[in-house]
Amino acid sequence: MATTGSTSTFENYTPSNRRKSQPGTRLAAIDVGSNAIRLVIGEVDKNGEIKVLKKFREGVRLGKDTFSAGTISKKSIERTVETFIKFRRFIKEHDARQVRAVGTSALREAKNRDSLITEIQKISGLQLQVIDGLEEGQLIFSAVARRVDLVGSKSVLIDIGGGSVEVSIADGKKVSATRSFPLGTVRLLETLDSKNLKEKHLPNLIESAMKPVRTYLKENLRNQSVDFAIGTGGNFECLGKLRVALLSKTSIYSMSFDDLHELTDHLASMSVKERIHYLRLRNDRADVIVPAALVTLAIMESIPTDTLNVPFVGLRDGLLASML
Repeated sequence: MATTGSTSTFENYTPSNRRKSQPGTRLAAIDVGSNAIRLVIGEVDKNGEIKVLKKFREGVRLGKDTFSAGTISKKSIERTVETFIKFRRFIKEHDARQVRAVGTSALREAKNRDSLITEIQKISGLQLQVIDGLEEGQLIFSAVARRVDLVGSKSVLIDIGGGSVEVSIADGKKVSATRSFPLGTVRLLETLDSKNLKEKHLPNLIESAMKPVRTYLKENLRNQSVDFAIGTGGNFECLGKLRVALLSKTSIYSMSFDDLHELTDHLASMSVKERIHYLRLRNDRADVIVPAALVTLAIMESIPTDTLNVPFVGLRDGLLASML
């Protein structure tokens, strides 16, 4: 269940600049995901758009605790609080006047999430709000709508996180449906581990969980044509870059279904250590990128389009926009 929250603030924050962000105002958004915790700092320009100034990331994998044990471990709580203390320092150094921090799938399901939220606010002074899958999808769509021309088109948005996958259907700049599915990458890896299975078993595991997604898409698309799909978040940004590096393509911002299939096969043929060594992927990206690619393939098979666009936006950008 989502909590109704507001933006966290520092002592120099006033209600007036929450209602109207003037040019030059700096905003900060914190995304507490299942695979990592991210901070982005942006500045409002004279046109009311947000220019991203800095991005920070800490690889605190909260989903590993939640999806295996149902609670967040003491060690992970300590690392999360330490991350918030560090992020608060960055926020103050960059003079961000408004801050919004949200938690997604791992925190939605953690039985002891309230203890973590209380500890974060007590130690760092920052307020963490847990949002549901619907709001997560809406925030992501708002970020996409600011970056991509959606007028006159029908599109399907796919956001693959560590704990869940948000799939939204848009008619132009209006969302007609949004749903969250428990198909996140960290969740899939924890399921493999609990069953003593290997990465090669991922396709069967994903296939067994795809029926609700296919039903949702069929009911909401109603055999209508789709102009393109849109992939958001870090996994898609990584896939876009790997498309250029591994397939000798020129653009990181889009790919065809065949590109995605070839890229997935290439990545699946490598071990996690090889992805780290040869592709220079972070440890916590090297293991999740294959499940992310496989889930994307499974979803794309149910969407009548060959084009997947990657606009390099995500929840963090939607959070910044929500403070304008």
